Amino acid sequence: MDRVLTDFIQAVRGAQVRVSVAEALEAHEVVRVLGYGDREARREDLGGGWATPPEGTVGAGDREALREGLGVTLAKPVDEKARFFPAFDRYFTAEVFADAGHQDYLGADDEALAPEGENTASQLVEQLLRGDRAGLMSALREAVREVGVSEMTLFTQRGVVMQRLTARMGLDRLDQELAGLERSGQGGSDRARRLREGRAYLIDQMKTFVQQQVALYTGASGEALREQALAERRLNKLEEEDIARMTELTQRLARRLARQHARRARRARRGQLDVRRTLRRNMGFDGELFNIHWRRVRVDKPRVVVICDVSRSVSDYTRFLLLFLHSLSEVMDRIRSFTFCADVAEVTRIFDEQPVGSALDAAQAAAPIGPTDYGRTLAHLVERHLDAFTPRTTVLFLGDARNNLGDPRADLLKLIAQRSRHLIWLNPEPFVTWNTGDSIISTYQPLCHTVRECANLKQLEEAVNQMLRLTTRAA
Repeated sequence: MDRVLTDFIQAVRGAQVRVSVAEALEAHEVVRVLGYGDREARREDLGGGWATPPEGTVGAGDREALREGLGVTLAKPVDEKARFFPAFDRYFTAEVFADAGHQDYLGADDEALAPEGENTASQLVEQLLRGDRAGLMSALREAVREVGVSEMTLFTQRGVVMQRLTARMGLDRLDQELAGLERSGQGGSDRARRLREGRAYLIDQMKTFVQQQVALYTGASGEALREQALAERRLNKLEEEDIARMTELTQRLARRLARQHARRARRARRGQLDVRRTLRRNMGFDGELFNIHWRRVRVDKPRVVVICDVSRSVSDYTRFLLLFLHSLSEVMDRIRSFTFCADVAEVTRIFDEQPVGSALDAAQAAAPIGPTDYGRTLAHLVERHLDAFTPRTTVLFLGDARNNLGDPRADLLKLIAQRSRHLIWLNPEPFVTWNTGDSIISTYQPLCHTVRECANLKQLEEAVNQMLRLTTRAA
């Protein structure tokens, strides 16, 4: 089996498409029949076969046929086809050097090609000075195969791969030539200038190609690692390009947690085996257990009240907490949501009437902006919404407890805790900063059932999972 197809199958497996040995052999036959490149309009004298195109290239006329042929052979289920075709497109269009950009770093120059004295230029130098894009691409592909890019399993290996690739491409010879030009007083020559520009361009193109290959071969493991790193990143440190990915990841984790809790609830409703009662009811059947009896329990969907600080310092955390909770609606009873900054606003109706995406922005904007005052917030909750807190209610309070030196009104938080089933305080600040400056978390902590740091998505998932586990109780 040729190396191009072997590498491609490895990339496809990285995309979570299962390929058996038999399917790989069938794919080889497809490639033998269709070829990788444009078919020529002539047949060879013997065998009547099509002329063999350059390895690793696919012509426009044949690409669609090869794409469909390999798709039928290697990807059977619909879900695998959805992963196969993007992998095909990425693999066979992973080209660089196609366009030098605004400035042509690669182009023939007779004067640069013929420096004074003996020409000891390496192959790489010759290719750069001649503008041999095809030669550079061929050399890069061969170097990629030799350094084993297809064997990568983690995207974090790209740095090591880049180092090996740099050595394999011969950049050390290029650097030696540049150093020699500098020593001989030709550092300002056209040849030296073009080599420096070509070197910078080559490195940039190599990085692009390695990134393309990493996306192909790391596959599911690479994506899993990226998501793990994202889940452990502080929510107020997200880059703009991470927001969409984090939003999707948050909803996915919430759905997974919902499934886990639903299974736990089903097991709880079934209860535990009542051994004594089962044996007593089956005494007349010679040990055969025809009548099984279970100790039943009742499982309540949690009634949740979430109270979120939306001041600038914690607004990012609030957004993802609300998104997470409202993605759990199938395993949670109606959620009453409040936001506060200078004053309190109930935003339950916003989530009832709007999709979660638009509701998040509206919920964060609902509370009047001003200096955060936790004492005033607690007073408003008690005065206006005391009915929200019942023995069946779990309260999630998200805030950094920085009160701008105001009255904390701990007595009101104590009242809320006494009326509620559980009061869980989620503090997005690192634990080492608690009780520094105007933080009053030590005042509130003894009044809560649980106080925990909640700075990233992983900690958020753990906190909500704890809350869900607290909802099962005996009938």
